[in-house]
Amino acid sequence: MTKKNIEKNLKYYSNLPWKFEYEKAPEGGFYAKVKGLACHSHGDNMEEAYQNIQDALECHLESSIENNIPIAEPISEIDCNGRLSFRTTKSMHCKLVELAKDEDVSVSHLINDAVNKMYG
Repeated sequence: MTKKNIEKNLKYYSNLPWKFEYEKAPEGGFYAKVKGLACHSHGDNMEEAYQNIQDALECHLESSIENNIPIAEPISEIDCNGRLSFRTTKSMHCKLVELAKDEDVSVSHLINDAVNKMYG
């Protein structure tokens, strides 16, 4: 891959709407990571953690591009329409239908409530 192609791809990936998560580190300072990527950093304060994670993201993207490693793009709310479809066994489906009937709710409501309780 030529330097020009790397820069073009790096610019594309760098401009995606990456989400960052920060938390206080037990050893002091702040831990920072890019949601959805194996990319993390640390800083003595929030400002330093923010700067370090930006640098780490650029290095991660650059390295992935140079080594032809696929980069998972961030999921945006546009990609999430509120509809979810999944398969289960017949017996589980029947169990869910019975539980929903007992609670006088739809199966969708029952599953949504269970997921909310588990993952909030």
